[in-house]
Amino acid sequence: MSILQIVAAGVLCSVLALTVKKHAPETALIITIASSILIFVMMLPQVTEAVGVLRRVGEMLDGGMKYVSLVIKVTGIAYMAELGASVCLDAGESAVAARIEMAGRVMILVLAVPVIFDLVNLVIGMVP
Repeated sequence: MSILQIVAAGVLCSVLALTVKKHAPETALIITIASSILIFVMMLPQVTEAVGVLRRVGEMLDGGMKYVSLVIKVTGIAYMAELGASVCLDAGESAVAARIEMAGRVMILVLAVPVIFDLVNLVIGMVP
């Protein structure tokens, strides 16, 4: 799927949602959510390919798969939190969007804790 097709689908869905919004705001929100899902599905082949490349890199590195897996999880959390927050903002729910963003940050921080411990142990191991 090319970026041109993804952009065209996004613009078309946005124009459709704006047109419908005057008469049926609920339907416009459904169109917005559906367009988000459509664009995500259109991107899946590229996402799958990128994850495959990262996995191959992780397999080449000694013990690197642990960190590559972490990068994939963090990226997924960031994208999903951004998508959810954007949909909530479109629906006029900025407070819910802010909580989704905060939850994403907290989840990423929790995933980063083992890396922080590994770094501290590395530094401690270097000190005589």
